[in-house]
Amino acid sequence: MSQGSGLPPFNRQDLRKATKFVEGDYNGINPRSFYRKLKRGIEEIQNDYGFKYQVEGNQEQDLDIASEEVGQKTGVVKGRMRATSDWAKIGNGALEYRPYGPHGALAVVLGIILVVLGFSGEQMALSGLGVILALAGVYGYSQKDRDTFPIIRQDMIRTLMTGEVSERTTEAGNQTRTDIFANMSVVFAGDSFVAVDTGELETLDWTFRRALTNQVRRWNNDVVASAEEKVPVEDGFMWQLKGWFNRGVQSHRGTIEGFQTKLVRQAPFHYRIQYTKLLEQQLGPEMQDRLDSHRGDLKAELEELAEDIDVYVEREGLQHTSNVTDSSPNEEPQLNPDVNTQQKQSDPSTQQDPQLDSDRDNRTN
Repeated sequence: MSQGSGLPPFNRQDLRKATKFVEGDYNGINPRSFYRKLKRGIEEIQNDYGFKYQVEGNQEQDLDIASEEVGQKTGVVKGRMRATSDWAKIGNGALEYRPYGPHGALAVVLGIILVVLGFSGEQMALSGLGVILALAGVYGYSQKDRDTFPIIRQDMIRTLMTGEVSERTTEAGNQTRTDIFANMSVVFAGDSFVAVDTGELETLDWTFRRALTNQVRRWNNDVVASAEEKVPVEDGFMWQLKGWFNRGVQSHRGTIEGFQTKLVRQAPFHYRIQYTKLLEQQLGPEMQDRLDSHRGDLKAELEELAEDIDVYVEREGLQHTSNVTDSSPNEEPQLNPDVNTQQKQSDPSTQQDPQLDSDRDNRTN
């Protein structure tokens, strides 16, 4: 692809590993018109809130038509496109934590201090109070509970066009026109990703937010590939005690967002998949069933997109060769964009090439 492309690289094998995918073959299609039609088709997908996807990809950067020979008669085409939906809440995950961990740790420390002061000053009452406080702290520290946190979902569609292009020269009066046609295979792939919803962290108790932040650290270490990307994860008595100095929701939100940026939003694709699998384990059976049902809806979106392209093909009247095909008018010609319309019929490069037409017809048939 063009070096200026902002889309991450992916190939056919990558897309076939997606949650859902559809494939189609297309013959005799102008690839530029096809790319525009495909982009419009994805942009027109709607949900209950309106148009669903924001599409990334443009012809200048993400559609590559390259000539194989100096003669400019045959070449290859490769195009990519990606569309993402807004994040939407899917349900709640559950996590075990110590609701009174920091309180118990602090009570234990204060109790020990009172015991020491009581013995040093021969104040048995103070020492007894310290013992009671320490025991209460141990009890509070040992208590465990489960709470829920919100999980959000994002859908993504990726498409990859690959194939061969050829030229056909037509004559009209004193002018000749060269059109390009492609025989392409296209993969439509759909995936759903999940993440912790940091927008509702303020509704959670601060002790649970700290436990959730720590769990995201663990998930990060489970996902990332290199030791440099792993982070230390504190736990235990001292970590609970230090919680009194780390209670702010903004601090917790920033930590979680920092990890999710490199695990989901600006992450390699396999990081997103792994992180999604880890979060799905926190969903209850009902939420998992709901997510599975949604992925079925995503597959239906891909199939409906393919059907819309089929209708477009039939309306334009060009040949289609599979259940998923497209077509376009004979426009925007040439493998070499600098050569559009030749005015001199005597120029050998503008004359119709019978052998090329024969080869193209054979491929079409």
